[in-house]
Amino acid sequence: MIAAIDIRGVTKVYNPASNQPVKALDNVSLTINDNEFFTLLGPSGCGKTTLLRLIAGFEQVSGGAIMLFDEEIVNLEPNQRPINTVFQHYALFPHMTVADNVAFGLERLRKPRSEIDATVERVLTLVKMKELGDRRPNQLSGGQQQRVALARALAPSPKVLLLDEPLSALDLKLRQAMREELKQLQKETGITFVFVTHDQEEALAMSDRIAVMSNGEVQQIGGPTDIYEHPVNRFVADFIGDTNFLDGEIVSFDDDLVTCRIGVQSMFEAENSGGHSIGDKVTLFLRPEKITLSPPDQASNVKTRPGKVANIVYLGNQTAYTLDMGDGIELTAQARPREDGKLPFAMGDSLAVGFSARALRVLAQ
Repeated sequence: MIAAIDIRGVTKVYNPASNQPVKALDNVSLTINDNEFFTLLGPSGCGKTTLLRLIAGFEQVSGGAIMLFDEEIVNLEPNQRPINTVFQHYALFPHMTVADNVAFGLERLRKPRSEIDATVERVLTLVKMKELGDRRPNQLSGGQQQRVALARALAPSPKVLLLDEPLSALDLKLRQAMREELKQLQKETGITFVFVTHDQEEALAMSDRIAVMSNGEVQQIGGPTDIYEHPVNRFVADFIGDTNFLDGEIVSFDDDLVTCRIGVQSMFEAENSGGHSIGDKVTLFLRPEKITLSPPDQASNVKTRPGKVANIVYLGNQTAYTLDMGDGIELTAQARPREDGKLPFAMGDSLAVGFSARALRVLAQ
């Protein structure tokens, strides 16, 4: 597999000579493969946009190296790098038509007019904007402006396309539609996409791989399923989707399962992440959608525990139930409304709460 971008021990410190230097990135190393949709995911201030700007050349590294197809690029100016960026607010030229916006970069590169016209037509067709080439940005919707910004960035055929939270200004329905279009666009062009977002659902839906970042460090890199199902620490488990955490102590092992004491006397079997011993204090995590709920007299074959509904949050296509499990333990589970739209359970209901030992996992850290 060919590496498009290789980040090697990159550090970025702002105001290094001041009394309060800010370390935005701390010895970050990661590899982004050619023709990959790679996402940098994390909360505001985690360093993801700083890393993107270092790749683009808008900021200079404080230490480390950035390789583009095995060539060092940290000393190259932004316009010398075969990299383009799509920004959060698009940055279209308001006095130019759609076609002129797309042609601008090609004209700066002194491409022949015939090549410019052919490229503009090709990329506008690619982003489904061919019929609107004569309009100006203020005559377009947010989603259409987004497509023009993409077309302009794709026109020079960059080796890498950087996308800095490009969907954040769009409404929910349009964001969801643009996710699919962006992923399809990446497949059709074969260009490496590096996408920055704080939206977990966006990252899971679009990415080949994800780097989860926090406090200037990479916490975990992996495919969406791996990140969601096998987080390496509490931060990743908590940031990617909803989850229940149970703090306890390992009391026994049985093959790849462990038994943990939670609370005063409750015992839970869980999948072991390895590297633990009897007596270790550990954190277990359990996704709400992996919990089954049923009336006590209708419990399935899955081992269940008694619980009581302590709170209900209606979310439309599903409902979140907070369950009092006794011994100071609370779990959140999810259940869909019934076919008639009514909620299956009410406040105070006693329930049989089921989940497999494989669904409950010990965090590695």
